[in-house]
Amino acid sequence: MKEETKGLGSVFFVFAGYVLSVTAFVIGGSVGNQLNFWHGVMALLTGNMVLAFYAGILGIIGMKTKRSSTDMFKPVFGIKGQVVTSSIVSIFSLVFVSVYSSLVGNMMSSIFGISPYIGLFCYLIVITLINLKGFTGMSIFSKIGVPVIGLFIVYGMIVVGKKIGFTNVTAAVPVAPASFFTVVSFISASWMTGATFSSDLTRFVKKPSYVWFVTVGSFLCVTVLETVGLMCSLGTGESNLVTILAKLNMSVVAFGIYLLLTITSGQAVIYIAALAMENITKVIRGREGKESDGKFTTQFFVIPSCIFGGIIAIMMTANDFTSTFSSWLGFIGTAIPPVGGTLVGHFFFVDRDYKKTFENMPDYRMEAFIALIVGIVISRTITFGIKPLNGFLAAVICYAIARMITKKNNKTE
Repeated sequence: MKEETKGLGSVFFVFAGYVLSVTAFVIGGSVGNQLNFWHGVMALLTGNMVLAFYAGILGIIGMKTKRSSTDMFKPVFGIKGQVVTSSIVSIFSLVFVSVYSSLVGNMMSSIFGISPYIGLFCYLIVITLINLKGFTGMSIFSKIGVPVIGLFIVYGMIVVGKKIGFTNVTAAVPVAPASFFTVVSFISASWMTGATFSSDLTRFVKKPSYVWFVTVGSFLCVTVLETVGLMCSLGTGESNLVTILAKLNMSVVAFGIYLLLTITSGQAVIYIAALAMENITKVIRGREGKESDGKFTTQFFVIPSCIFGGIIAIMMTANDFTSTFSSWLGFIGTAIPPVGGTLVGHFFFVDRDYKKTFENMPDYRMEAFIALIVGIVISRTITFGIKPLNGFLAAVICYAIARMITKKNNKTE
């Protein structure tokens, strides 16, 4: 059992390094374009606490089952059915690698005057090489990255205070106003895909309280970073990250820090996606529960994953990075939360025996797919409240009710 648990500090740094990515600054800049300072801060805190709740409740399942995300999908969607959901979530997660690639390429173009596509490909090559050499401890990179971004936050606050002034920031008017809940939905959607994989990390802690410490603490850190982006956006009147940094003369310093963090987070996303694809391939090949035969391993899927991320990155770079990213987050906020909702419905309301639920699993479980579809429809059609949370709760309720009806019918028969 010692191998199944790790120190709280180690898990926290890994998780914080995972979610503290360049997307946080991008999101903060977008929020500054839509809300004033105080409303923006409240929206960032609300959205990140929704993410902390979502990641935490799935993380509790991982802590209790000691299973990876892909394994947790199996008793819910079925051994073969989980291939569909695992593929969807894996593909969506790879888009964040595209975001990192596009951002690095644009920043290199701004600083060094080269084509953004050169920087884009250089970044993809680096994270490909890292993963091909094996996953040798995210905690090492994260323990460097998290303190460094803390220093960047302090530096950013000093620059904003000197060049813009905090009074001017709090009095600034957003250039493209939006409603509070629309912005909160955008923020909540920002890391829904990554949070769905939270059990891959939280399964190593010992207590439920540790899970909440990891998820809430990490997303509070994200809130602070996003607030710096919010202040920079309001102070400059811009939402594009590269333009903001250029106006504040922060491009070179930020580039070095962001390069470290994009590598830390990007290589983790590639690893998780490749691991999921290996498990999917085992099911397709009929090798579920068997030892690997050396074919279609995690490392095999590293290069295809990076190629996919590169294709999307090229599209983002060619079609206005910020607007493309915002549109993608809106789509993710619709599709991903219901996946987590079915997991919560199964493990919290239908089958709380975390050992027996992995025995005699069906090939497909239609109730889960029905709940998934209902959650997506609710998230798309109900406009009030927080859309990702609406879809999540709808899937929880629908799955629990559908399974209870099915069980009752089976007993009657």
